[in-house]
Amino acid sequence: MKKTLLATAIAGALGVSAAAQAATVYDQDGTQVDVYGRLIMGLTTGGTDTTNAAGDTVRQSGSDFEDFNSRFGLRARHQVNTDLSVFANAEFRFNAAERQRDGEVINSNRSTFVGVNSQQFGRVQVGNFNSMYYNAVTAVFDVPENLGWESIGGVDNSSHGRSIAYSTPVLEGFQAHLQAKHYTGNDQIVGVEGVGADIDSGSTTSLQAAINYTWQDLYLAVAYDQNRDFGVRPGGGETGNSGENIWGAVAQYQFTPAFSARLGYETTSTDDAQYEATIPAGATANIDSQYLGQDITSVGATFDYGMGEIYGQYSRISYDAADISSANRWMLGANYRFSQPMYVFAEVYDADFDTDARISDINDDVLYTLGVRYDF
Repeated sequence: MKKTLLATAIAGALGVSAAAQAATVYDQDGTQVDVYGRLIMGLTTGGTDTTNAAGDTVRQSGSDFEDFNSRFGLRARHQVNTDLSVFANAEFRFNAAERQRDGEVINSNRSTFVGVNSQQFGRVQVGNFNSMYYNAVTAVFDVPENLGWESIGGVDNSSHGRSIAYSTPVLEGFQAHLQAKHYTGNDQIVGVEGVGADIDSGSTTSLQAAINYTWQDLYLAVAYDQNRDFGVRPGGGETGNSGENIWGAVAQYQFTPAFSARLGYETTSTDDAQYEATIPAGATANIDSQYLGQDITSVGATFDYGMGEIYGQYSRISYDAADISSANRWMLGANYRFSQPMYVFAEVYDADFDTDARISDINDDVLYTLGVRYDF
């Protein structure tokens, strides 16, 4: 029912978008076109206030009615012969929680790519898609409908646009993935001063690699993201990655048809020179810096009670800076399925808590979410 299931994790590692409710709208002469999507929205209250670029505290902890990344898409594929097929995908995101005026209905292009798949030689795709690092490793913990998934290498890190990826066939349970993302230097002002140093205005490429293994009810994966710093890109104001490698590993086991558990670890180092340059004058640290190293250890579990699921996870985040405390983050959630395509859910998330305090000691940092999701 959710991404915690082993079969879905394997599908993610294969680079296949999850769309269990997809409907075939065209099937003729070897070409098949599916339409799929989801509507997901809900009420939130609580959470943690944030600080904007000017250093002002911005209210984020009040109640709100939000969209949680609703989307729709089209998937096409054509069977060339018994071994070879070609495919294309076009997926778009929109805000289902409020009215949007003409020209604003679709607010982002999420996954648009084309490729070729051979059972004998593997799969190649090019365009805009989720990173291979995410598909193989961190997708296993992308369980909550709202917050509660902690990761260094997210869905689009060194991916989503100008990317090419290759996945081998599954060999004795093993599968390998390679990806490269190209950052162009076109239209960039030569010699522009970046954050803390002169940023190279030329083109650059960031690489990823992942290996996953599946045996019966066990899923294992390790991944690497070069995480190249691409600096300020055309259009201005866009900052890059940290420039330090990201490593990740995950294990998931389906103990029973109703219960699964997962364990994950990610790590990256600090770019000391760039990090020090981003600390505001007079401040002791900047915890939001892209150049700060960290380690994330996560555990989680999901129980299917028949009409829905109960799920939760905990992450210990250790920052690579002596003047910044580590964070303990947890979330608990449950859903109830009215029918195959639709369910309601309730979640609670705390961005940080004192391990000496009881969970029952509720404070303003706790975020509550109550929502509904419909997959089609």
